[in-house]
Amino acid sequence: MHRTLARRAALLPWAAAVTLAVIGVAEILLDSAFSAAPAVPAAALATVVAGTALAGRFPIAGSAIVAAAFPVAVAGGLNGPTGAAVLGFFLAPGWAGYQRAASWPPDTSRPSRFWSAGSWLAPLAAQLMASLGTWIAGRAAGSTVGGLAAMAWENLFFGLLCWGAWGVGLLARRLQDRAELLARLTTALDAERDAREHAIVAEERQRIARDMHDAVAHSISVMVLQLGAVRATLPAGTPQAEMLQGVERLGRESVRELHTLVGILRDTPDLLVAQPSIARAEELVAELRAAGLPVELTVDGDLTGVPRAQDISAYRVLQEALTNVLRHAGTAATSVHLHRATDRLTLTVDNVLPPTAPAPTPALDGGGHGLIGMRERIAVFSGTLTAGARPGGFTVRASFPLGTAS
Repeated sequence: MHRTLARRAALLPWAAAVTLAVIGVAEILLDSAFSAAPAVPAAALATVVAGTALAGRFPIAGSAIVAAAFPVAVAGGLNGPTGAAVLGFFLAPGWAGYQRAASWPPDTSRPSRFWSAGSWLAPLAAQLMASLGTWIAGRAAGSTVGGLAAMAWENLFFGLLCWGAWGVGLLARRLQDRAELLARLTTALDAERDAREHAIVAEERQRIARDMHDAVAHSISVMVLQLGAVRATLPAGTPQAEMLQGVERLGRESVRELHTLVGILRDTPDLLVAQPSIARAEELVAELRAAGLPVELTVDGDLTGVPRAQDISAYRVLQEALTNVLRHAGTAATSVHLHRATDRLTLTVDNVLPPTAPAPTPALDGGGHGLIGMRERIAVFSGTLTAGARPGGFTVRASFPLGTAS
């Protein structure tokens, strides 16, 4: 894309040369003074067109040739440069500034050369040619006070024109370089954000797998024990006893397979660590209070007996929501409401922001999983999650159906 833009930009001087040629011819045909004696205006126009076309490859030399139309015109008897020459005075130095402007940030991979870095030579050459033209015009008018004043004005006007055009070219190039750099940075940041979100999702799914392993392995182990108790009541050698023994064996093999397939995801042994449970919400709230977060807990209903998978995920969501409050809202007053219904468990975390605190943003850094991790947790059970700012605070509400994970 950059090469395509560069090729298109290289055509601009040629397009400008054709445009100036059309304007100059129209000027000669429509101006009675020029049409009566077209030789000098045509010579000045040819100089402008040639210099503009040359500026595409050699901006400094092209600017000097375009500006030479001024002394050519006054030496031929005209009072000053033609309209096409005045336009060329603006375009050629401006193009030199645009082409030779140092890239932003500077490109240190190429050696600096005087001709490539000295884009200021283009307006300087144009200024010298303008000065030569005004001197020739002044010689023709005589060294009177009015003639000297006219020379000074011509010098000032064309000096401001060529140096101003050069500055505009520099500014345009710098703005273009900066826009391209910002576009590249935006693309890189988008890619980095996507990669971080994917990493968060992958890590949270690993945690979900570990927690689900605990829940499923516990349930199967209980089933195996119960089957063993039932089998012990049957006479040995009966078909029923042998069938139950086969089911027990399959259950134990299933637990071993779960340990093999999912246990590798564990980072550290945690058999002696208290397992996550929403029934332990008071302990979690106490830990956050000790960390400096003023949080109040309200519980409606019995939190015991929640299905193991939903129990673990609800605890993790509550833990993440409270951690985000502590991280983003500091010591904001926070309330937690847990509601256990027959078929649904709902948790609400609501914090009030201090007057000087910024609106909290769900975590996306390596220390937490924010809304991405919460959604992954709740999506397993086809639950719902709403989170967003409200006047003076932030609210997170998660709802878990107390059924089988999907």
